[in-house]
Amino acid sequence: MGTTFHGPSPWPHITRAIRTRGPRRAAVAHLGQDAPTLLPLRAGDVLVVNASRAAVRAHATSPVALAYYVDAGVRVLSSPNLHANVIATDRRAVIGSANASHSSTLAEEAAVITDDPEVVAAVRAFIDGIEEITEVDQAFLDNATAQWQIGRAVPLPGVTSRGRADPGFLPATIPRMFLRHTVDYTPGPTEQHTWATQARRHRGPAGPAAKYHLEWFHHDKSESRLERGDVLIFVTADNEWIYPPAVVDSEAIAILHSRGAIGHLLRSRADLSPIPVSEAEQTLADLGHPGPRLRSDHRIASPSLRTALLQLWNL
Repeated sequence: MGTTFHGPSPWPHITRAIRTRGPRRAAVAHLGQDAPTLLPLRAGDVLVVNASRAAVRAHATSPVALAYYVDAGVRVLSSPNLHANVIATDRRAVIGSANASHSSTLAEEAAVITDDPEVVAAVRAFIDGIEEITEVDQAFLDNATAQWQIGRAVPLPGVTSRGRADPGFLPATIPRMFLRHTVDYTPGPTEQHTWATQARRHRGPAGPAAKYHLEWFHHDKSESRLERGDVLIFVTADNEWIYPPAVVDSEAIAILHSRGAIGHLLRSRADLSPIPVSEAEQTLADLGHPGPRLRSDHRIASPSLRTALLQLWNL
């Protein structure tokens, strides 16, 4: 094979080069949620990544990708000072600039792939010699998931943010998330008046930003009580489509003459589209979440599943 240079889109070459037998070592600074498709590691491999609080909060390293590798039997280590992107197999070494993320596939990246034994040994030694590392275990993953939910996508030095969707309508911390089925419902005149009055109060002088929808949600008191900042994900009654997340944008609003019914205002992104439930289930399974219960109403308690659901729309 010799030594070859690949750019500006090196990932297809990198992925092919590391599909070999034997253990592999990788030091890749940042992982997007789609990292496993670019960097196919297996049980027995070692992965060092920058999963520091800053990297996770900036959405540069995805807890979902970390969990995928841990579940696959990869030994995952975090080093907060890592900025290199190198990989060593038994016979090949990859040295380049590309993080394992979708945004990296859009950037101008480069990599050198070589089978020079001295270079392969040097890369392996470099990875084995990385200091200040922390084992990524379940406790680490739980903390990383919490940090991801607190943070939002922001540029980091050397990390492109191109192609990321604006998550700004989501609260900084999501208190709770629920999956609900849509129900055909026609509000009466009293409820329509309540909705119109509340909607005017919640719009600014120029109305809400055009990229947001403000909707009315009829809520029965017998159901779990909702609070401002809760996130709802709706599935159609026939279990065919799952809708993008909507954020509860008001406290409970009493509906007069309705026998105790209440309403909430929901804010959602106008530029996001529903996804087939079957496609969403497959994507979640690929991310390590088989059987995510998208066909039953419930509170979604798992932090990693909540993060994976938001990432269906790149949030």
